[in-house]
Amino acid sequence: MSRWETTSTLEAGVSPASVWQGAYADAAAWPKWNAEIKRAELDGPLTLGAKAKIVFGTGLRLRFHVVEFEDGRLFTDESRLPGARMGHRHMVEPTESGSRLTNTIYIAGPLTSLWRRIMGPAAARTLPAAQRAVVELAESESSG
Repeated sequence: MSRWETTSTLEAGVSPASVWQGAYADAAAWPKWNAEIKRAELDGPLTLGAKAKIVFGTGLRLRFHVVEFEDGRLFTDESRLPGARMGHRHMVEPTESGSRLTNTIYIAGPLTSLWRRIMGPAAARTLPAAQRAVVELAESESSG
């Protein structure tokens, strides 16, 4: 099976808990740090098997489900595309000075090369900015 992915890592002086609570655990916060997302909602708490509806600024609507989950540390949401699956792995780990955020967007399946051409450049381009926005949101949540 064909697979493509892009990963970005950022270290920041915020706690993993503030990243998790301020940016990741609440789907309503997702558009605040991901400029591509217009609206997002979860069907309940963020946990393994949770389902999300996401509307992108382009009008694209996708349903995601959480396929990997460790409370306070990581979650991976995944959506089906015709001939492929697209996922986003969000991980936050403690460091001596705060947190390390590692985000990976992947596309896997028989039509990976098609979807990579359509979605890959924007995914790779937007990850670092999204991570910086997560940190800013976490900072504002922990100071407020």
